[in-house]
Amino acid sequence: MAERILIVGLNWIGDAIMSMPAIQACRQEHPDAHIGILVKPYLKPFWEMHAVPDQILTLDSMSGTIRAIRDYGFEKACILPNSFRSALLPMLAGVPQRIGFRGDHRRLMLTQVVPVPGGHQSNEYFPIVAPDSVDLVKELPQLNIPEEAFLSLENKFPERGNYVVLMPGAARGASKMWPLEHFEELARRFLNETRFRIVFAGGGGDADACEELVEKLGDRTISVAGKTSLKEWAALLKNATLAVANDSGGMHLAAAVDTPVVGIYGITDPEKTGPLARKFRVVQNSSVRSRDIARNSEAAMEALASITPEQVMKAALSLI
Repeated sequence: MAERILIVGLNWIGDAIMSMPAIQACRQEHPDAHIGILVKPYLKPFWEMHAVPDQILTLDSMSGTIRAIRDYGFEKACILPNSFRSALLPMLAGVPQRIGFRGDHRRLMLTQVVPVPGGHQSNEYFPIVAPDSVDLVKELPQLNIPEEAFLSLENKFPERGNYVVLMPGAARGASKMWPLEHFEELARRFLNETRFRIVFAGGGGDADACEELVEKLGDRTISVAGKTSLKEWAALLKNATLAVANDSGGMHLAAAVDTPVVGIYGITDPEKTGPLARKFRVVQNSSVRSRDIARNSEAAMEALASITPEQVMKAALSLI
């Protein structure tokens, strides 16, 4: 009988993408295993585009999740998040082996504690899910976008290619969001200096800002923010010539579909969370990057604002 491995997945799109190299290595180490992944419901369509999981469990009610884990008879749980609940669920479900990081008062819920390695965040997950691959060359994330996503996207945005996607949003606060007026100026530069169309994209929370930009910029611009499914968003990025984004899930999604991407960074560290991509540029003013600056503080927002549209445009043109 095949080994049954449960991976407790991460909660944000960017983090999920950064865990993919380790999860792909897990499949290489366990080619015949049944691998399930436990994620929040909104990430289920995302993991449907990845080849490794044989099964996707969604984190609904606590009792229902525990029951599902127990019913499927997993022998090992690889716990990627560092939260208390992520370790509690497989313990209460009776999974015999439970591997993860120490922290958040969960040591007694784990049967094996692993240290957190340094370097890029993607390295952190190898000791948990693929310990024999820690020192090997890592694969880039791999997403397989279904053809239906491209077809449904055409009903909302029929153009394939010859457009640049700008993503002004970020899920974790204003300190990761380059000023909207800078995105506006960057878009004007693309419209004036190139033949590309501009597509603004993101989640529902970005829709109003993106529509405002379209109203100001006029022809050759469109917003699909909040209007696409996760799979359609991936298809949109796959067909794009280039993407420009804050340090966000959208940036990592562009990298995962192998679209050239420019990441705009303030106080966060691109050596830790930079895009896993073949073609990318990071724009950051090193003079303002500091671990001493508090996230969401005025100083953090000033760090991002100090990056000019000229800097980002130069990085973008170098990828085209």
